[in-house]
Amino acid sequence: MKLQYLFLPFFAIIASTQLFSQSINIISWNLKDFGQSRDAKEIELIAEQLRDADIVAIQEVVAKHPGGAKAVARLANELNTMGEKWDYSISDPTNSSSPYLRERYAFLWKVKKVNITNGGAKLISELAGQVEREPYRADFKNKTGDVISIVNYHACTHKKNFPERAEISAISNWLFEQNIENVVWAGDMNLKITDQAFTNILSSGYTAVLNGEKTSLKTSCTGGNYLSRAEDNVLFKFETFDFISGSVLDFIQEGDCGEVEWKRVSYSDHLGVKVILE
Repeated sequence: MKLQYLFLPFFAIIASTQLFSQSINIISWNLKDFGQSRDAKEIELIAEQLRDADIVAIQEVVAKHPGGAKAVARLANELNTMGEKWDYSISDPTNSSSPYLRERYAFLWKVKKVNITNGGAKLISELAGQVEREPYRADFKNKTGDVISIVNYHACTHKKNFPERAEISAISNWLFEQNIENVVWAGDMNLKITDQAFTNILSSGYTAVLNGEKTSLKTSCTGGNYLSRAEDNVLFKFETFDFISGSVLDFIQEGDCGEVEWKRVSYSDHLGVKVILE
């Protein structure tokens, strides 16, 4: 009996350590025109892709009517039926130059792993005049008290007033000015990571998760080739977290061209980006 009492605290310590050292799984995904057009089955299919994540950053939520915000709420409700409790936050519409370019962003997260801190998620208003769609920032605190800031971003698409390189430069400079311990810059950049726009940030301690992997889908598929461009990515810089792995969330069955046409409509014309850290 004495031996049992001696070992119980030890096992309790081990269990506690394992709990607090669990990894955090982040998915960034451009869910093309995510709004009222998504039916219940499509919401379910998307939720199945996201259920193992702990934090989800979504780009391209429809802003011109309430259907975008409602679609995010429907997605959170669907995730809540899959065994874990989720919460979510939706941005205001971006301050874009045209109503047709305005979008919302969203974050969803498992409440047992993280919670939003520092006043909640906010559009980065300082960047509103420098980018077409200002990023959406949230600070997430895990159960050990470490905080990670996620900057959720969707670049303009070759617009004269807000060229992608100028936007990447503006956000990079903003990040340089901040004192953020752990930061993830996630989204649809509309530029390859090898573009000169990323030179400064990559030489300043930031690392890219993807290095040329394509993440957008072609409109048609031939011979199993369904990938188009390498424009989605995640950049990060950590002080109290460790990067474990990163990959593309590919919901197309390899070599199956028959799935591309309907999945690029029902899911998205972009694949997601997955990051695991601890």
